[in-house]
Amino acid sequence: QFGFIHESIRQLMLRKYGEALWANVLDRSGFEAGKENIVNHYYKDSDTYALVDSVSVITKMTKEQVWELYGSFLIEYTMEMGWDELVRSMSPNLKGFLDNLDSLHYFIDHVVYKANLRGPSFRCEENQDGTITLHYYTGRPGLYPIVKGVIREVARRVFEINVSLSITGRTQRSVQMNVGERIEEHVIFQIKLEGNANADNFIAEKPPAILESSENYLRMTSVDFSTALPYHFIMDEECKLIALDFDNICNFINAVFVLQVCARKSHLVRNPANRNFCIDNSRLVVGLHLTLKGQMMVLSSNKHIIYLCSPYVTSIPELLQYGMRLTAMPLHDATRDIILLNQQRLTDVEVNLQLEANNEQLETMARDLEKEREKTDALLKDLLPPSVAEKYLNNQDIEAMQYDEASIMFSDVPQFATIVTKCEPKQIVVMLNDLFTRFDRLVGFNDHVYKVETVGDCYMTVSGIPEHIEEHAEILCHTALGMLWESREVRDPRTDEPLLVRIGIHSGPIVAGVVSEDKPRYCMYGEAITTASRMETHSLPGRIHLSAKAHKCASRSGRFDFISRGRIPIKGKGEMETYFLQRSLKKSIWEIVKRPRDPAVHSIEGYEELLNICQPGAIENKVTEMRGLNPEGNSSTSKACSIS
Repeated sequence: QFGFIHESIRQLMLRKYGEALWANVLDRSGFEAGKENIVNHYYKDSDTYALVDSVSVITKMTKEQVWELYGSFLIEYTMEMGWDELVRSMSPNLKGFLDNLDSLHYFIDHVVYKANLRGPSFRCEENQDGTITLHYYTGRPGLYPIVKGVIREVARRVFEINVSLSITGRTQRSVQMNVGERIEEHVIFQIKLEGNANADNFIAEKPPAILESSENYLRMTSVDFSTALPYHFIMDEECKLIALDFDNICNFINAVFVLQVCARKSHLVRNPANRNFCIDNSRLVVGLHLTLKGQMMVLSSNKHIIYLCSPYVTSIPELLQYGMRLTAMPLHDATRDIILLNQQRLTDVEVNLQLEANNEQLETMARDLEKEREKTDALLKDLLPPSVAEKYLNNQDIEAMQYDEASIMFSDVPQFATIVTKCEPKQIVVMLNDLFTRFDRLVGFNDHVYKVETVGDCYMTVSGIPEHIEEHAEILCHTALGMLWESREVRDPRTDEPLLVRIGIHSGPIVAGVVSEDKPRYCMYGEAITTASRMETHSLPGRIHLSAKAHKCASRSGRFDFISRGRIPIKGKGEMETYFLQRSLKKSIWEIVKRPRDPAVHSIEGYEELLNICQPGAIENKVTEMRGLNPEGNSSTSKACSIS
């Protein structure tokens, strides 16, 4: 089937059930959205059946009900698409409409879509009781419910009558074709007019009697008749043409007959009297035979059939293939007009196909572009806080802001300088990648924590900007506890022991804004950043070191267990009172890192294991010693990241 069938099914489902159901139909039938209704694409019957089967299952209707519903909608949709005038002009009554359906099918399949499809055939018989017997022949068994829907809708919309249909017979037979065997179904419908509607719209009136006069007979010799209608033949009841016999022709009397001419090339060449043919030996193809298209008509004697036909040629390239020219067609033959119109149509089809291909390519490019844009947006949101990134993407002005209070956190690997000298570069990269990936995961748990940057082994985060929140210090303390735990899962490449990090946190005023347009960076400035860096460099491995201001802010909204470190000398700051963070009284380690606890290995809260990693010894017994530490003189410490 052509894409028009699929598109009309799609329109029916969208209008009756909505887009969600149609998406389910496509998914169940194995179609990709947008690929199921390409207008000029030829779909296999199995594709169409798969769509209808899916509709039947999802809507809980039988397939017969789906096909009948589709038949009714097909008329509605066809008339919406601009075919209404053609449908209304076919016949003044329903019987005439049905008698002309075969030629309409042939025109649509072979002229409009240029396809070699075999459509159904319809033949009506007028009964004495005023009903119509419709014989429906098809090579696609099981589609007869479409006919019921079509006839009811045509009767209602076009002829303004209501009809009832009943099936009085249904048979199938095997027909041997030149391309193989096929099953042909024959369904007989009884059509009855309902109500007191105008019967003239149902069955045509009897034609008036022809008045014959003995004078002025119109005389036409066989030569005149052959000149006027050069393509014809007449047969009697004894004709024997393969499987074609008199009765079969009568059964399909409304169909368009296409016959193949078995003419020899030598016969055509030796017939110079036929001036309508212009033979070009270079164009003749061996085994290529001309086909004739026309109508079988039973003569008044009911013993002879005349076949009035025209060469089945619809385009100029086909005409030239047979060595013919337009002069081979009589002036009154509409085949001339079809060839000329079809030549323009073929050009339009090529343009449409190219447009469809271009549209599909544009859609693919648009999808790819959207994916790349999403990647770019995600990358930008990694470089900038989400709210700032949104403003940047929307071309809004981003002004530098001063924040009265925010919390800054630095972390690093205290033995990093030693690790660098004793390990391969690849080992160092693998270690840092593992560590920072775990840190990134923790930062991603909270929208109010922003990763500023990493420099070497230093990892800097901030909370409370660009959207200020009161819990900025509490949030960073929980993140810091998670970092200590996650670092235990990373191995020191020298000793294969759990890696230790040290962390420093300070709260205070800062200024933040986007620097540079080509390579935007969200930068922060202020003394608070330097102080936070000093908290990190004066911390101990496996510990979280806070200034008095950070301790105050964290205690304001959170509940933590701190140990005072007393007043210690801080480079460039003099003596400052600082604290070590022991644990959170609100959350366990498992809630912070969002990992499952192993009851056989881990403590309930997880802080017991965390405190055991303190180096050296238990911190409670080392407070006095730690007060006198001078981390700046420790050769094993690494260079910290300091932004001011």
